[in-house]
Amino acid sequence: MANSQNSLSWIYARAIYYPTLLWNMLLGRWLKVRNWWDVVDDDIVLGAFPFARDVEAMYDLGVRAVVNTCEEACGPVAEYEKFGIDQFRMPTVDFTHPSLEDVTAAVAFIESHVARGHRVYIHCKAGRARSATVAICWLVKSRGISKEEGQEILSKARPHINQHLCSRPVVIEFEKAQKKAATD
Repeated sequence: MANSQNSLSWIYARAIYYPTLLWNMLLGRWLKVRNWWDVVDDDIVLGAFPFARDVEAMYDLGVRAVVNTCEEACGPVAEYEKFGIDQFRMPTVDFTHPSLEDVTAAVAFIESHVARGHRVYIHCKAGRARSATVAICWLVKSRGISKEEGQEILSKARPHINQHLCSRPVVIEFEKAQKKAATD
């Protein structure tokens, strides 16, 4: 049953990929009613899928690493290489949640770059759910805050994120793991 659900999720995500990408482009690039990316703090930028033409502007923002949660696209790898930007890929089917293992690895990647003074760009297709899931977990770990506080910080920085990240099972599990690690 799980495999058939995964297959259906993949088929659904593929079927609506281009219409939803065009919708994001309409809102973010042409009508400019939402930002393509938003700076959350000195450490992370949360946003939509970057195109090759975006990489120089990202670099100018201090981005030296990228967490790409898109299963559907590998990103502008040649441009990243040109600017010396390191990418961590955790391919996650659109409209699904990343795994705890992937989120934990992404947070460790962010941690390693922040320790070197790098800013990290975290993205999915729209910068609303998969990437925001990683960002909230990063905030929970790096600031020692609750998932609700993380949600509030992200919502202020990027108002159109999924407003129910706190109820995602992976976010709940991640927060529990952080609390357990703090008491061990």
